[in-house]
Order: sequence, then structure tokens, then C-alpha cells
Amino acid sequence: MTFKIRNFIKSNTKITNKHFILLMLLLVTTFRGVSAQAIQDRTITVYGSALKTSSDATYKTDITLSLDNNYYSDSPCKTLEELKAKFFEEVKKLNIDTKRFIIDDLAYVATGYRKDGTILHFETKSKDEILKITTIRMAQVMPSYVQVKYSMTDAEIAKLTKDALKDAKKNAEMVAEAAGEEIDKVYAISSYDYGGSSYWTSLNAEEGSFRLTVVYKLKD
Repeated sequence: MTFKIRNFIKSNTKITNKHFILLMLLLVTTFRGVSAQAIQDRTITVYGSALKTSSDATYKTDITLSLDNNYYSDSPCKTLEELKAKFFEEVKKLNIDTKRFIIDDLAYVATGYRKDGTILHFETKSKDEILKITTIRMAQVMPSYVQVKYSMTDAEIAKLTKDALKDAKKNAEMVAEAAGEEIDKVYAISSYDYGGSSYWTSLNAEEGSFRLTVVYKLKD
């Protein structure tokens, strides 16, 4: 690069100051790129995880009441008010306050049923309560599947982070040893699981894992 620039300068005796500055900038940029590449740190990237075990869970389900669903009843309800009254009688037998149900007529309209009906939303912190609600068997009543939302405290997230870091270090040491290397110190940490401490999922689904991406520097 230097040889070519010198030849260019020699062959252009009338080179201006502007041309000279541009050439010098080209030299500086070239050498800077080479230097940055030469001093680039050697690193290894691994993943670490820890199983989520939150003690704070919220359960919810939707119950559809519809006059359309009268195929298996000898005496179906004729009005929506009669159907709601019978359903809430069954709820009271379970010692659950009927005022905790949220009536959503608009959501029912979106289902496409032709006859009158409604959808009842119910949330609770008690797994026993949600299971009781889903055991109600009535004509013209359709319980939906149960969803659960696990919420983690700051202390739980901090513990998960430490456990995931330990797992990441173990994985980094194993990979480095296989490559004939030795890890030094943590270079960078990232995770997409922060900020997602609570979300709705299936009742049968596992809580999942808390994941970290960790970059370690390798010893020279």
C-alpha cells in the first residue's frame, strides 16, 4: 500500500494539498483496521440456563353460556338470565363468590353463536378453585381450558441469574477444554428473559428455563 502511494506521488509532481490529505487518511484508516484486527480478543460464547420455580401463580379460565348448546338436555334453559342463575347456583355450592366472574357479552358476540349467551371470565390464585370451576357439568355451559401465569420476584430472578451463570461457566469450561483452551473472565452477558417474568401459558406446560448468553475471554 505504501509503495503504491509513493509511486503515485512521484508520478504526480503537481499533487495538491487536498490530494495529500486524502492519501494520508487512507493510510491511517488502513493501519487502524489492521491494528484492530490484530488486538481482537479471543472469546467463547455459551448458553446457561436455570429451571424456573415460581411460587406465585395466577389461574384463569373462560366459561361460555349459550342457549345454542341444548342438544344433550331434556329441559334446556329458555332465557340467558335463567341459564346464568342456574350456573351461579352451582358456583355458590362450591363456596365461590359469583361477583368474581366478569361478564363479557362482546366476546360472546365474536364467537358466532346465533342464540343468546355470554362469556364469563374467572381468575384466581387458588389452583383448587380453578379446578372446581372446571368440574361444573351443565348443559349449555362450556368451560374453556385453564391458563396459568407465573410471576417472579426480583429475588427469584437474581437467584435464577446466579444459577444460569454457574451453568454457563460449566459449559464454557467444557467447550474450552475440548478445544485445548482455558477460559479467563466474563466478557459480556445478555438475556431475552429479563422483563418477561410473567406470561400466560397452558396449565400442563412446564414453567420453562431462564436463559443467559455469556461470552468468556480465553486466556492467552
